[in-house]
Amino acid sequence: AFSTPSSSKPLPESALQPHGQLAVQFKHGLPLIDVPLPSRQEDCQFSLRPLSDTVGHLCDNLRREDHGLDYVSIYGKDGIRIASSTSIDHLLQFGEFRLRLNDRIYQVSVPSTYQGLEFDSDRLRRLDDLRTTVASLHSSLCVDEFKLARERKILLKLETAESLLRPLQEEKVKIEQECELHTERCMWGGFAVMGVQMGLFARLTWYEYSWDIMEPVTYFATYSTVVATFGYYLYTRQSFEYTSVRDRVYTKQFYRRALKRNFDVERYNRLVTEVEELRKQLSRIRDPLFQHLPVSYLSNLEDELSERANPK
Repeated sequence: AFSTPSSSKPLPESALQPHGQLAVQFKHGLPLIDVPLPSRQEDCQFSLRPLSDTVGHLCDNLRREDHGLDYVSIYGKDGIRIASSTSIDHLLQFGEFRLRLNDRIYQVSVPSTYQGLEFDSDRLRRLDDLRTTVASLHSSLCVDEFKLARERKILLKLETAESLLRPLQEEKVKIEQECELHTERCMWGGFAVMGVQMGLFARLTWYEYSWDIMEPVTYFATYSTVVATFGYYLYTRQSFEYTSVRDRVYTKQFYRRALKRNFDVERYNRLVTEVEELRKQLSRIRDPLFQHLPVSYLSNLEDELSERANPK
């Protein structure tokens, strides 16, 4: 653990005597340091990132690598402990410092070439611009890769859904044709019944009896038709219209034949909805307006659409 503010006094002169010498070296522009770990009795190389790491990060990395380290801290040349929030860049600017591992202290020297490097505002701004450019390039590459992978995934799902839907669609067409014939027969049958009724009333009125006798009968038949249409409304909650009656006959016959043939209507509707949604997603990915959106936005958009399509 780091020391408390009361322990920020310089170490005594006896404790400042180093037990070894360490040196920071540069490889491929990155500062590295080889630290002897006490538990394993071997050297371990640690990288020092000047702009992103701090003294606390270095101490945490040392403890994580060797669990036998109970105390890790860094001191300046004058023996004052350096705070954990100090950046590695500022630490390397000191030229030399002391690394304490438990009871052992190591003198660490930094090459003089690094001390001349100062990360001024202009250089940091250029570095930020470079990071932005790299992030933009990475985002563009990731978006293209994401879209290609997403398009392949959607095409595979669409092919699977269409293969499952195709036999159901063929069976549905057959049932619809049979229901269409049945509905037409029912409509023409109703027309024939009305024609027979009209012929019967005409026969009774002008050949068998007189109009004085048949007038109450025709009135009763007309009123019975009105009562029947009102009963139809009470039963179906729909007005008696020839179009609605035809649709009702067709629908009832369709479900009756579907049940007889083990045609799963709910599965068919679910597959139709899935195919339509997959086609919409495919067209959305190929839309030029979505070509430069970030991957995170596209992923969140797809998740929202999936939750909307499949509510819990």
